[in-house]
This record gives sequence, structure tokens and C-alpha cells, in this order.
Amino acid sequence: MITGIHLSSSEMILTRDEGKKPPLPLFVKNQKVRATVLKMMPPGNAQLLINGQKVVAKTSMLLKPGEEVQLKVLAQKDAVVLKLIAPVQKMTRQQISSLVRFISKNDPLSDVTGIKQSVVKDLLYDMALKSGEPEERFLPKLMDKSGLLWEKKVAQTLLGKTSASDINVQLDRMFKQDMKGHILKELLMADAGKFETMKSAVGFSETLENFQLLNHHSSDTGRWLLPFPIFNESVFRFGQLFIDTGRKRKKQNKTVDTLIRISFLLDMTRLGPLRGDFSILKNEITGRFLFKDEVSCAYVRSMIPDLETRLATVDYQVRKIECVMAKAEDIQQTCFIEALVNDHDDSIFNIVI
Repeated sequence: MITGIHLSSSEMILTRDEGKKPPLPLFVKNQKVRATVLKMMPPGNAQLLINGQKVVAKTSMLLKPGEEVQLKVLAQKDAVVLKLIAPVQKMTRQQISSLVRFISKNDPLSDVTGIKQSVVKDLLYDMALKSGEPEERFLPKLMDKSGLLWEKKVAQTLLGKTSASDINVQLDRMFKQDMKGHILKELLMADAGKFETMKSAVGFSETLENFQLLNHHSSDTGRWLLPFPIFNESVFRFGQLFIDTGRKRKKQNKTVDTLIRISFLLDMTRLGPLRGDFSILKNEITGRFLFKDEVSCAYVRSMIPDLETRLATVDYQVRKIECVMAKAEDIQQTCFIEALVNDHDDSIFNIVI
């Protein structure tokens, strides 16, 4: 017999904390917020901490003190009605260490699946940056095929108003067009006796999930860290793309124009570690390249005029692009992930327009 099941609504209503009666936080309908459960208060109430303010919520859910939850604002009129979306997952030290090991590898990519690797290699090649070949759809391909949006795509398919046969057709197509989805399918269909040959596939799938969790942790600030494949000399290596959409700064000051900041980090075959930082404000762009030695910087400086000309052809006005020698900590493989985990607002970019 199954016991201990508790059924409840996922909605809660905010009230003022009796005694102090501070004003309720300001919300916007459909806004997503995070809350920390401070304590349960009978009957059917819980004290929450939202944006540094203590509030009391009427709820029938069994929440745990210390738990972080994600909520969505359903209504903001006479009362604030919130709906539980999910507990907020936190990155563990083990997961962070796993990502650090992955992005710190300079070796060519080995067989990531151990089984039927051709589809994965095709997907990697389609996403990868290739020497001497411009790729206008680089970011859309990376987001769509890398597996970082796999669960979202599956949910949209299952919740769509389609028949069971159409869902099967769509899922089969998605398995072939998404790296994580394909690996999961191959793992599911593989013989149990082949576990040893599947270890690399399991590890690669877990790495993708850890990147998903890391980006979920930082999504409220509008920041994402994306690994991307690079194809050169018949092998794959990985670089890092750090995107800051300016969402956090926009929340703090809604009158300012949105400043988008992009950084990338990769290991060049001959020039060594390369980092690029770029700031984009409307159609104006400022940037810099960082290398570990002056010889590499001088070589790249000679090509900056050509880069400025190419940017002008796509309607970007270049304010300044330079190449400078980097401090060791600025081009280490862990600098982006440390910025996300520690949430230091200015630890990645220091370009000002």
C-alpha cells in the first residue's frame, strides 16, 4: 500500500506578515521570481523571503524550510497569486568540477558516444566553427542542435495539439537533430551488457545536463555560457561562448539602452589561448582580443582593419577594436564559469562604450 501522499494546489496567495505589515513586493503578471522558504506557519501558511523581503503566503503545499522555489505571478490586484514552477536546483561542487574538467581539456574530442557515433559527429560538424568559413547561423544552430534545449523541445511537442502518430514522427525527427536527444535514445536502446562501452556517452550527456543547470542558475540575470565545437585538422575541440544580454542591468535601470556583451574563449592551434570581449550598443561595437604574448597580438592587430571593414558591410559602426596581452587569469579556461557561479557582475567584461 502506498501512503504519505499529499495532494495540494500549486498556487499560493501572499499576505502581509502580521505585526510588521510591510508593503508587499511589487510584481508584474507572468513574472518569474525565486523565493526562500523561511518557516512553515500553521494553519496553511509559510513565511518566504522574496527579493530580501519577508512575506507570508497562504498555501496548502508542504514546503521545507531552507528550500528555494521558483514561482510565477498569476495575478497582481487585490492579492498576489503565485504558482509554484519548480524547486530551484543548485550546482554542486561535483557538477562544477565536471564542467571545469570538460572545458579545460585541450585534447581533440574522443568518441563521445561509444556507440553509433556517426549522427553525433554529423551534428557536431554542422554546429562547429570551421577555419576560414563564416557561419551566419552559428548561434541558432548551436542552441538548436547541442541538446541545451532538449527538454523544452520535447515538452512543446508533447503539449501541442497533435495526434499520437504525429508526436512519434516529430520525436523521431528530433532525436536525429539534437545531440543530447540522440545520445539518450542510443543509451536507452543499447544492450545492458555494453555498459563499459557506454561510459563516455553517459559522461558526455551528463556534461550537457550540467551546462543546462548552470545556465538555468544564471538565466535570471540574462547570462549564458555555451560550449561550442571547433573543427580543424579533422578533429573537434571545444571553445566557450559567454553571452550577457543586459537583463540584470535593464531591471536596475529601465531607461538605459540595452548593452549586449559577448565573450569567447578558445585555444588556437598556433597562437595559443585566445579571448575576445565585445560590447554591442544598438549598431555600435567595441571590442578587444587577448593573447598571452606580444607576437600573437601583433599578428592579430594587422588583421583588425579588415575586420572593421567587414563589420561595416553588415551595418556595424566600430568604435574601437584592439589587441592586448592578457593576464594569466583572464585567459584561463575556468574564468567564465567562475563568473557565473560567483555572479560577479563585472568579472567578465570591462569594455565601456
